[in-house]
Amino acid sequence: MTELRYPSDDFPAPVGVGVSIPDGWVPLPLVALPLAVGREVAEGEFNPNLIVLVSRIRADQSLDDAHAQALGALRPLPKMRELGGGDVEVDGHAGRWVEAQFRGGAGAVLVQTVRTVVVPRGPVADLVQLTGTCTVTQHPWAGPEIRQIAESLRIQE
Repeated sequence: MTELRYPSDDFPAPVGVGVSIPDGWVPLPLVALPLAVGREVAEGEFNPNLIVLVSRIRADQSLDDAHAQALGALRPLPKMRELGGGDVEVDGHAGRWVEAQFRGGAGAVLVQTVRTVVVPRGPVADLVQLTGTCTVTQHPWAGPEIRQIAESLRIQE
């Protein structure tokens, strides 16, 4: 009989992630995600936020595939418009980013920055996806803060 365990070479533990946040941003541990932060704002305002998800994927899933899935989730949103995008590198791993504007719930226009990185983990890979969101009216000040946090993304293997 063969004994298997997690974590192990056959079933590696997921990567760790980290970001640096500017003043005015706070951890949101109750969101129950690997990492979530929010910007302190006045009561009743939309809370600009940034989350990082780590998902296990097949080793043969490419960055192109993962980025296409992210775009596929954004494109059907009402009045979606891409504002920018491109390639990035995070701790030696290739990644992609896109920033888009769309109409969200209650008629608010939201701006979302999504950064996608695929990290090979032997027989599998980890998909690291960072998503930062603010309203279009907050974007002049929150957008640069979200991009600063996104650029600080670190992967701990």
